[in-house]
Amino acid sequence: MTATSDYILSSPVGHYLLNTIVELTAQRDQETLAEALVAAATSLTNANAVSVYCLSGELGHLSANVIAGNSPDDPVGSHVIPLESRPGFRACIESQRTVTVPVDMGYLMIHPVVEQGSVVGLLTRQHMSNYDLQGELAEGLVEIYANLQSLLNHQQRDGLTGLYNRSALQNWMSKSLNNEEHTKRHSDEDAPLGCFAMFDIDFFKRINDSKGHLYGDEVLLVFADLMRESFRYNDLLFRYGGEEFAAVLTNTTLEAAITVLERFRMMVAQHRFSLLNQVTVTIGVTQISSQSKPAKIIGQADKALYYGKHHGRNQVQAHEWIDKGLFVPGIGESSPNYRLF
Repeated sequence: MTATSDYILSSPVGHYLLNTIVELTAQRDQETLAEALVAAATSLTNANAVSVYCLSGELGHLSANVIAGNSPDDPVGSHVIPLESRPGFRACIESQRTVTVPVDMGYLMIHPVVEQGSVVGLLTRQHMSNYDLQGELAEGLVEIYANLQSLLNHQQRDGLTGLYNRSALQNWMSKSLNNEEHTKRHSDEDAPLGCFAMFDIDFFKRINDSKGHLYGDEVLLVFADLMRESFRYNDLLFRYGGEEFAAVLTNTTLEAAITVLERFRMMVAQHRFSLLNQVTVTIGVTQISSQSKPAKIIGQADKALYYGKHHGRNQVQAHEWIDKGLFVPGIGESSPNYRLF
């Protein structure tokens, strides 16, 4: 270690900076990583307010959502923010450079979070002055954050489809269900937080046996793409394993979820898969409440899925329907036509 580096690390600022990096690298999920970035940027750059945004949508129709921050103007997870409503956001994304814009309480420094050449998020810092002494430090923190986020994202994704994997689902459920934060936000223990659905591609083994596993993988890829097209940016999509998939439909009633899932079921049934006349899917869904347990939620959705598989397939069934004896007859055939071209 050189004398210069020894001096830097022994100084209060250097010691604090090292501890900040240690804190960032200790995070194991994207939510706490973003929160650690906010804490670091707030203290190290003396910002009045800091927010981290994730971006969603296609280029030209991008929107932002706050995933961490301490700004009263943008509470975490409060709403979707159209880019055009925020001066400087689009300029930052298109230039991939830090942009400074005047705001009511001073100036806003907007930093791009870049992964593999694309802007996937933004960090904003609000200061009284536009003379940014800590700009380079903030940009360094953002680069560290982007690298760590990329690693975490890779660990939580299914290698074939790019959807979240089963481990990511388990992590989400253990963090999000029946914890203090949800208890505070939902005083009614039966308050709906959304719905959980499980999907099973009908007769997938038959597809694999007749056309081979490479074609089976192609069906899985197309199915995952159809899921991305059908659900909202804030719905969480997972490959549960094999031909099974799952989704968390956030802030959605059971009735609304059934409508969305039925529309998706029809989309799959009507999609023209190469080499096959038709591919269908059976779906089981259940509502998530603030007091839900992960094992119970998965079990209820799986029960509804199992019920649908044994009553005609190619349908949506809700655990709450079955529990009350409100069985809805299957609308698909028990054996879709898999005539090969």
